[in-house]
Formats: sequence, structure tokens, C-alpha cells
Amino acid sequence: MVLESVFPSPGSGGAEGQVLTLAKHLTERGLDVAVVAPRLATGPQELDDKVDGIRVIRIGYPRIRGLGGFVLQLRLAALLWLRRKAYAVVHAHIANTMAATCCVVGQATGHRVVVKLTGALELDRGILDDRTTGLGKRLLRWALRHATYYQAISTRIAALLPRFGFDETRVRYVANAVDTERFRPSTGAADLRRELDVEGKRVGLFLGRLTREKSVDILLEAWARAFGRDEDAALLVVGEGDLLDSLKRLTRQKGLSGQVLFLGSTPDVRPHLAAADFALLTSSFEGLSNALLEYMAAGLPVVGSRVSGTEDFVVPGETGWLFEPQDVDGLAHCLSQVGEASSESLKAMGLEARRRVQQRAGIPAVTERLAELYGLRLDPMPVRVRP
Repeated sequence: MVLESVFPSPGSGGAEGQVLTLAKHLTERGLDVAVVAPRLATGPQELDDKVDGIRVIRIGYPRIRGLGGFVLQLRLAALLWLRRKAYAVVHAHIANTMAATCCVVGQATGHRVVVKLTGALELDRGILDDRTTGLGKRLLRWALRHATYYQAISTRIAALLPRFGFDETRVRYVANAVDTERFRPSTGAADLRRELDVEGKRVGLFLGRLTREKSVDILLEAWARAFGRDEDAALLVVGEGDLLDSLKRLTRQKGLSGQVLFLGSTPDVRPHLAAADFALLTSSFEGLSNALLEYMAAGLPVVGSRVSGTEDFVVPGETGWLFEPQDVDGLAHCLSQVGEASSESLKAMGLEARRRVQQRAGIPAVTERLAELYGLRLDPMPVRVRP
């Protein structure tokens, strides 16, 4: 697997988290997986490393603008060429320059190359953005057209690829994977509810970075309209980011200090999932949010913006509610409906959400679909004893 990012990332989220999850489970199914990534200044520096039993090869390059990128691609191409007999397939995560190099080398060596489009980078000033028309992007698209298959993690991305000249016969919709056993619904919520003083309240949960694209300011505005000073509603915000201080100020301005709890980041979100009645994803754009899959695997209905990925899993009235991105009134209306819903109906929607995510994004389903793209056969699923 080739990843154009820090690996492992501090929060193990996004594409980095997906690579680690897939690598571990594909290894369990009998494949020998290695991860190739750049040696970035913000990450580990070992050139040959192991992370959770997975071999990691990091490519060093000079920190000189322009030259550094050229050297990185040259060294990646050399690595792929010199070790061409040691691997059967390349799975490139993030459709950018390293994936393009993989495609060109794969064309020369005859190896399968699967390029995964993760969403945010490709949709925002990337190869699926109409605003990017320069020579560099045209060359990037040309190189990426040599992939064997494209893994689109949402139906929106799958539909966009042919518009930009990619062969639709090589596009496959394969969602991100989530460990549904790890995030199965838990009954251990009472202690955290008591600790946070939210017992008997309708509890919403937001997991994610507190950054512009997550639109938490829109969430706070809509929450104030829907719940006002309702003492029977509470919002748990789990995560950190550049906007934390401004969001806290907005919370005070809206008179929500008694309802909104900023809990920081945590290495284990499962207690917070167990303590919530519903979950929120208010992003202005996504590829397919890992938080969304974790919400649904934990049996929570979701109030989500109608963006890539979310619109594939959140079905209004069945697994949650949808609103248009940045639409405060639409989000407030959804929140009002959540407030009026019975606990039984929320639980029923949550169970349906879990069933759907197991079917379409559970690790067994995703790894089997990827194995088809790889042209490889997996060993049977290992038997796990449920604790």
C-alpha cells in the first residue's frame, strides 16, 4: 500500500487510519502487506519500520521545494521497479502524485495498480475539481488514467470520475472499512452519563477535528434554534482543532454553556458512542467520514449533511436525517425532529444503521471486494471469541 501522508498519523484518522485497518486485516487473511510512505518532518523518521506488525518503508527526500517532490517520486519509482518481483499489486491511497508514479511504473511492469480516491483532497482543488485546469493537473490525470482500477469510496466520487476522463469500466464503488465488532453497541454508558451530568437527557455526539470544513459553528447555531435553553438536551463535542477557542466563545454567546460539553480528543471514543442517543456530521465536504461509519456501527442514528459518502449511508427516516451543507434552518429542523422522536424510534433507526454499515462497510465485505480488485484470494476469516 502506498500512502502520500504521515504514517501512522497521531490520531490514526482519515486515509492513514484506513490504511492501518486494512493492512492489519488483510494480513490476518493471509496477504503479506507493506506500507510505503514519505518520511515527513512531522512523523516518524525510521526508513524501515514496523507499526502494529505491519512493515513500513519510508522514503526520505530533501526538504527543498520542487526538488524534494521530484526526488521523492524518483525514489518511489526506483523502489517499485527494483522490487517488482517482491509484490503482486499496488494499492495507492490518495489520488495524487505518488499514486500517479505507481500507475506509470505499474504500466511498465505489468502490475495491477488500484487507486483509491479518498475524497477531500481530490474534490477540493484536486483531480475531481473543475477549478484545477493547469498543466500539472492535466499531467496528473493523464498518469492516473493508467490505473487498473479506481476505488471510489462514495457513489458521488464514482459518478465524477468519468466526467474527468477516467474509464468508467474500471471504477469500483468500495466504501471505507469499519470494525463493526469493535464499535458494536455497548450498554456501558451509565458511568459516563453520570460523570458528565447528562443522565435523562437527549444526548447528541460530534466526533471530529474542530476545523473549518467540519462546520461545527453551523451545528451550534442550529442547536440553539432547535433546543434553545432546553435543559433536557446535551451535545458532546469530542475532538480538538484550530477553532476550539472560537467555538467555545460562540457557545457562550448562544447561551449554550449548560448544554454543550467540549471534551477534547481521546484515544478511545467508544464510551462516548455508548453515552449518546444520536450522532452528528455537519461537514461542508467529505469523501466518506470514518466517524460516520463508527457512529452507525455503534448503533446511532445520524444527522448528517448531504455530502459525498454520508448521502450513501444516511437514509432519512430509516437511519437518520439529512440536510444541505451549511443550511442552518435545515439542520435545526432535523434536530427538532430528533428532539420529538421517541427513544424507541431512535434505537430502531440505530439498529438499522448498524445493519447497513455491516453490509456495506464491514471489514469482511470490504476486504473481499478489495481482494477481487487485487486478483488475489484471501484465507478464511479468523474466528474471534467475543469477550
